[in-house]
Amino acid sequence: MKKLLLIVLLIVGCGSKLNTNPDDIQVITSDIDRFWSTVDNYEGELSVALDKEYIEKGTDGLKDFTSTQIINAEKLANQYLADKEYYASIRNNSLLTIETKEDIIKYFKVFKSIYPKAKFPDIYYLIGRRSSGGTVSKNGLLILIGAEVHTDFNKYVPTVIHELMHPNQAEINSSWGSSLTQAIHEGGADFIASLVLGDSIKMNDETYNYGYQHEEELWREFSTKMYETGEIGQEEIHKWFYGGQKEGVPTMLGYFIGYQITKSYYDKMENKQKAIYRILNNHFSKRLLNDSGYPNF
Repeated sequence: MKKLLLIVLLIVGCGSKLNTNPDDIQVITSDIDRFWSTVDNYEGELSVALDKEYIEKGTDGLKDFTSTQIINAEKLANQYLADKEYYASIRNNSLLTIETKEDIIKYFKVFKSIYPKAKFPDIYYLIGRRSSGGTVSKNGLLILIGAEVHTDFNKYVPTVIHELMHPNQAEINSSWGSSLTQAIHEGGADFIASLVLGDSIKMNDETYNYGYQHEEELWREFSTKMYETGEIGQEEIHKWFYGGQKEGVPTMLGYFIGYQITKSYYDKMENKQKAIYRILNNHFSKRLLNDSGYPNF
């Protein structure tokens, strides 16, 4: 019995490890094919068909994504039926996602070259209800890309590379942490991704263009409550990362601020590999900010 238990544990353990070789990763797009087949061929209630043919038959990635983003088939059906024209506009892009694999592996290898400790999840492309363009699974072992969010095919790979940073980062308490910690976590992921992709390639061009034009005023506003935690901290995190900005201002500006902090730190450091390690393994946000010399305008 003990030998059997040991074998089971070993099998489970092996199945839960991230890849260390970029060539071993998988890019899985079967959920996308099944989504379009379902909406093209259903009879009766779309929600029933999506539940039976799309979600129940879905990959592990889709099941994880459903639990936090899609929620249930009824919500997905309602979103699709309300936005059929939009979904039709991204259909061709979504069906070509498998073609990103070559570039993904290429950039994964670049990341490995600058961060030898790098680990690589498999990538699942999915169709959701426009709630998330990219995230990682609850256990951190899968990258999940909401293909329907991306109207520009060229944004798939930058999103994957940003999400790659999260399984390679130290965990943070985003529920009750500070907006500064969140900025270094998300903006740091964007910055390291820029070392891999090149500085001109971003997930969100609008956010960065606005950020560069309004950097001083954004910092003045952000810095007033950046150490707050608890309920105030949550309000700040929502504001700077999840769409809480005023009308006419781009979302995700906290990413820009964190990017600028970590870039300033990286530029100051002579040992670039150590700088990358510290950015990815940040445990003391205030200290990293102080060491960065930011703001320097």
